[in-house]
Amino acid sequence: MKHLFLLLIFLSGSFFTHAQNDILLTINDEDIHSEEFTKVYEKNRELIKEDESNAPEDYLDLFINYKLKVQEAYRLGLNNKKSYQDELSAYRAQLAKSYLNDVKVTEELVKEAYDRTVNELNARHILVRVSPDALPNDTLVAYRSIAQARERIINGENFEKVARAISEDPSAKKNGGNLGWFKAFKMVYPFENAAYNTAINEVSKPFRTSFGYHIVQPIAARKSKGKVQVAHIMVALNQSDSTIIPEERINEVSKLLSEGASFETVALNYSDDRASYKKGGKLEEFEQGQLSSAAFEKTAFSLENIGAISQPFKTEFGWHILKLLSKTPVPTYMDARVALTNKVTRDVRAQVISVKLDNKLRNKYNVVLDEGLQPYLESIFPEKYSQTKIVLNNEPALSNVAFTLGKRKATYTYKMVADYLLASYSRKTYRYRDQFVKEGVQSFVSVVLKNYHLEHLEEEDQGFSDILKEYKEGLLLFDLLETNIWKKAQQDSIGLQEFFLRNKEDYRSVKTYEATVCTTKSKSLAKKYRNSLSKGITPEKAVLSLNNKNDTPVLLSTRVLTEEELPEGQHLSKGVSELIEDGDNFIVYDVTAITEAKDQLLKDVRGVVISDYQKELENKFVKNLRDKSTITINKEVLNTLITKYEN
Repeated sequence: MKHLFLLLIFLSGSFFTHAQNDILLTINDEDIHSEEFTKVYEKNRELIKEDESNAPEDYLDLFINYKLKVQEAYRLGLNNKKSYQDELSAYRAQLAKSYLNDVKVTEELVKEAYDRTVNELNARHILVRVSPDALPNDTLVAYRSIAQARERIINGENFEKVARAISEDPSAKKNGGNLGWFKAFKMVYPFENAAYNTAINEVSKPFRTSFGYHIVQPIAARKSKGKVQVAHIMVALNQSDSTIIPEERINEVSKLLSEGASFETVALNYSDDRASYKKGGKLEEFEQGQLSSAAFEKTAFSLENIGAISQPFKTEFGWHILKLLSKTPVPTYMDARVALTNKVTRDVRAQVISVKLDNKLRNKYNVVLDEGLQPYLESIFPEKYSQTKIVLNNEPALSNVAFTLGKRKATYTYKMVADYLLASYSRKTYRYRDQFVKEGVQSFVSVVLKNYHLEHLEEEDQGFSDILKEYKEGLLLFDLLETNIWKKAQQDSIGLQEFFLRNKEDYRSVKTYEATVCTTKSKSLAKKYRNSLSKGITPEKAVLSLNNKNDTPVLLSTRVLTEEELPEGQHLSKGVSELIEDGDNFIVYDVTAITEAKDQLLKDVRGVVISDYQKELENKFVKNLRDKSTITINKEVLNTLITKYEN
């Protein structure tokens, strides 16, 4: 949880290397330069809602609040906690490897990718969008939202219901967050990792991708069936010729095929798929989950023998008949290894191989070896390898400097290199002493370069130093808010109850109407429908009759509506409504039940109330920090910024 929260801090892009710029403000003796504020402001300016001011003076308040929280965390000594130090140490080690592109061995990544190619997942997710360079305060809001959604689901709420209410994935309103089946390389790698590392029916912890924060719930797994290629004949459901009945036409086609007609010829003459009919209905090879029609895929993969022809079946696009052209099973690991290796090395999974890292470090540090090192080391070892034990005497040359590294001039002596070669000498033989020594020296330099760079990244790489600083502050901010806001809101039952009672009106349920809704663009048809209901005819029979006799469609749905969903100015009562005109449509509601708005119990809206209570606590917390702090804004510098951005 902390790791994900902290990603929002250093991904916000607020990494700074201050020059002696003008000081914009001072908070409790901490000077903050205009450059730091400007960089954050410019990256987040376009994300501010249109109905909110994005002027520098307004944005400055958010910036000050963040700085006050970080200062308070240091004042409370949260940076001295052992848990903080351990977390920071572990993160530094992880970041150092990542920053150097020192990732897992390529072979391990290839095996992981193969396993995830063979084993497919079906999952659903919830997304709360946040820009990668959003201000920490904004990303914190997103993180809290996704964390609360997860808590609701863990506490028993239906995942799809929460997804429809919370998720900012545009498709979630319709599919409840369902993603369908996928495998390796089909999702961004962080999402793929979270999905495959979460047990079936469990809900992952919040994680971040370039889209925002997610939680994912795998709901099923299956073995991949490889790929198939089919040809198809399609009779579209919507025909311009009213004399063509799609089901009858596809049965005629099926009869022709059963009598020996060529599939390719029949496709050319009867198929409504304009993209494939000239090719005898031939489609590109596909995998499970690649097409939008589950019925089409199911039929295609059910065909066993090459040349087999399916029975007619229906999809949302039309009636189809398939012919199996080929089946490609999932390749073995050895067969897939080369292709997967190419994918992995181009993917974020493996950002650089060790050779590239070594070359990068050699170029960076430009190691210059002492001229006498190679000859001296050769003098230690026999020209022809022997198992004779070699003992180093305390010769003065052993203290000679072989090379130095970095700004601090870290020194490596002849003896250090000699000891490294001696350890290698005891494990392997050689034919040529000079080659053994040369390779050994280069190996020693590679090891030293990597270790030195890892240990001194803060000094050697400003970017790493900035990211680590941001992480430090983010970790402190997490602990501060968790203690003073999040846990308090969840554990303070009395305070939560009092907050709920003070704001009870905000949590009243809305008035709803359970109704059958008839919609059509024809006013006369809407009237006929309403008249049918008055005669006791059911809505379903009334609509069926109208659609059979008229070209203009009459649509029927059963829904639970709120007043906000009704056409403007309309109020319903139980029974059949008057004819209502809404834009180009005419609507008739048949209301079967009305649920009045009412007060709700805290237990029914606990998740929402906790979220709102947390906001109140945080506002009070920040106000208290401001009240006891000294904040000085350099008006001249601020006015310069205002002038700069006023257009």
